[in-house]
Amino acid sequence: MAESDIPFVILIDTNAMAVLTLYVESCNTVERDLGISIDDLKSEFENRKDIKSDYLNFKEIKKGYKLYDYLREKIRSFASGIKVWFSLLNEIELLDVFLDRIFDIELTRKMIPYRIRRKKPFKTQIDFNYKEKIIRYWEDIKDKLGEQDIEFYYPEKKSDAIQDIIKIAEIVTQYVALEPVDLYLYASGIYLRADEIYTHDSEFRTIINKIRTDEEWKNIYKNIQQDLRDLEKEDIRSFEEEYKKEGKIYLPKGIPT
Repeated sequence: MAESDIPFVILIDTNAMAVLTLYVESCNTVERDLGISIDDLKSEFENRKDIKSDYLNFKEIKKGYKLYDYLREKIRSFASGIKVWFSLLNEIELLDVFLDRIFDIELTRKMIPYRIRRKKPFKTQIDFNYKEKIIRYWEDIKDKLGEQDIEFYYPEKKSDAIQDIIKIAEIVTQYVALEPVDLYLYASGIYLRADEIYTHDSEFRTIINKIRTDEEWKNIYKNIQQDLRDLEKEDIRSFEEEYKKEGKIYLPKGIPT
C-alpha cells in the first residue's frame, strides 16, 4: 500500500505463525509477559529445575520472538495501525502442526518408541480431547497476543474472497510456478493489498521479491500487472484505479530478509 492513512497490511504464513506460538507458549510456561528477550527467557528456564530447557528449540523460539517484536514495532510506528491477516488454509496447516505435536506427546506417554510412533497408522485415531488440546490451545495463543493488540483476520471471511483469490492465482500461475499453498498465499497477499508477506520459506520469499523488483523478472511483473488491471472488468478489485493513481500496482514484499 502506498498511502499513509490506511493500516499497514501484513500476511503471515504457517511456519511464521508456528514459531510465534512457540514463543508465546514459552512465555506462558515461565509465567512471563510477552516481550521478554530470548536471553532472559533462557535464564528463566534455567532457573526452574522442574522445566527441562535442553529440549526446547530456542532457535525456532527466537524466530517467534523476532516476529512478535516486529509486529509490536509496526504497531508503534503506524498511527493508522496495522492489519495482520492469516489465511484459513494456513490455519488448517497450523492446527495439523499442533496435532502432530500432541500425537508425539500422547504416544510417548504410552511408551511407544519413536521409530514406531512416526508410522502413520498410529496417527489416524484421536483418543484425546481435540477441542481442549488443539482448538483451546490456539484460542489461548490468540487471546494472549490480542492483549498486545496483535489480532488476526481471515481473508476468506470476506464476501467472495475465495473466488477472487482463485482468479488472481490463475493469473500468477500463468507466469510463475509456485507450490499450491504458496500460490494461494501469494494471491491472497495481492488480493488483500498486503504490504508484506512474512514467511521463513526462503525460496518463496525470493521469488515474490524477484517478481516485485528484479529487472530480469520485469516482464513477469508487467504481465501480472496487466492481467490484474483487466480484472477490473469483472469488478473484482480496483487494480486499475491503483494503477491510474500510482502508475503501478504494488505487489507484496517478502520478509524477513
